Amino acid sequence: MIQGAEAEVEIKKNSVIKERPEKKYRHQELDNRIRKQRTQQELSSLKKARRNGVNVPKVEQSSDYILELEKIDGKTLEEDFRPEKMISVGNNVQKLHESGLVHGDLTTKNIIADEKVFLIDFGLSADSPSTEDRAIDLHLLKQMLESSHPEYFEDAWERFLENYRPEFRKKVLERLEEVENRGRYK
Repeated sequence: MIQGAEAEVEIKKNSVIKERPEKKYRHQELDNRIRKQRTQQELSSLKKARRNGVNVPKVEQSSDYILELEKIDGKTLEEDFRPEKMISVGNNVQKLHESGLVHGDLTTKNIIADEKVFLIDFGLSADSPSTEDRAIDLHLLKQMLESSHPEYFEDAWERFLENYRPEFRKKVLERLEEVENRGRYK
């Protein structure tokens, strides 16, 4: 059992069970509503991403607080980083953003790369046409690459950008520059 901030994840032989358990510190009615909304948002995002050609786990079953997902074999990019996989990551993120979704936690730990690249863990995903939200997705990925895989950073980022070619790319990259400049001391 893997304990995350929002959910407990159990990896079985052929599936992954993701459950949002009760938070005893919250009022029960509020807790139930939050858990249900977040589970339904994740379910909706996974289905929409899949319909739009993004490699994501298939939802096998769902209930108010539980998702049963297809198990994706392979290692995360965090565990086994290969710069050439960033081409496929760029392609998948492009499709995700063009479908009107943002991931919300786009890091190498949420990307499984084997023969194919899959985006996983849509717990913080959202429907958003916002250039700012897309830029924040890229900012998080870029920061992760720079800090966790500095020896591959430039090559990996260039490979990602080769295939992140939505019609709004220029706006997203301009906003990414603004986002990066906000946190820097001048």
